[in-house]
Amino acid sequence: MSSKDKILGIVKNNQPPLSELPEVPAGGASRGAGDPSSGENADLSAAFTTMLEGIGGQVFLVSGYDRIAAILREQHPDAGRIVSGCPELASFGEISAHYDDPHTLENVDLAVLHAHFGVAENGACWITEDQMIERALPFITQHLALVLRRDAMVADMHEAYTQIAKLEETGAGEYGFGTFIAGPSKTADIEQSLVLGAHGPRSLIVFLLDEGVSDAGFY
Repeated sequence: MSSKDKILGIVKNNQPPLSELPEVPAGGASRGAGDPSSGENADLSAAFTTMLEGIGGQVFLVSGYDRIAAILREQHPDAGRIVSGCPELASFGEISAHYDDPHTLENVDLAVLHAHFGVAENGACWITEDQMIERALPFITQHLALVLRRDAMVADMHEAYTQIAKLEETGAGEYGFGTFIAGPSKTADIEQSLVLGAHGPRSLIVFLLDEGVSDAGFY
């Protein structure tokens, strides 16, 4: 028996006992009484907003794309190149379904893209490559804005993966690449000092679309 086999044998014989995986209740993980998403009538968008703002992002509840354009002009008055994946904002930024060379996106100041849904538990948005225009765009842009319906919200990651499976079943979720984005990017590796936008967008705004709200009532 080789030394390698001896070592692997010792490791195998000294493993801790296996534990059963916890049961996940149907419809997602259980929610405690202190969880802001508890209850059938919970406002998941409010919980989502709290989480995302806590990690440096911004959330605006808006009634339409005109309001989105107005807020973006206020937030990014000096933005030079703006790329939009939202046809409704064609007058606000350049619209393109594809770029032959992703390197041409290196000077994008602001990208505005759709997302499938948000996760109240951690403030993340699920976005697939068909919404990104190019895979590099959400990460190379200086500032990122995501647009999704206010009711396109799930409570936690258990429900998120269930929702992804539903999208795939309907064909709406076919993709080669997808990711959860909860930004802006950040690091505290150097001297334990928090730096936003260290290796990705310097800011993230999420717009929650709800035609039934007043423009004066955004978060």
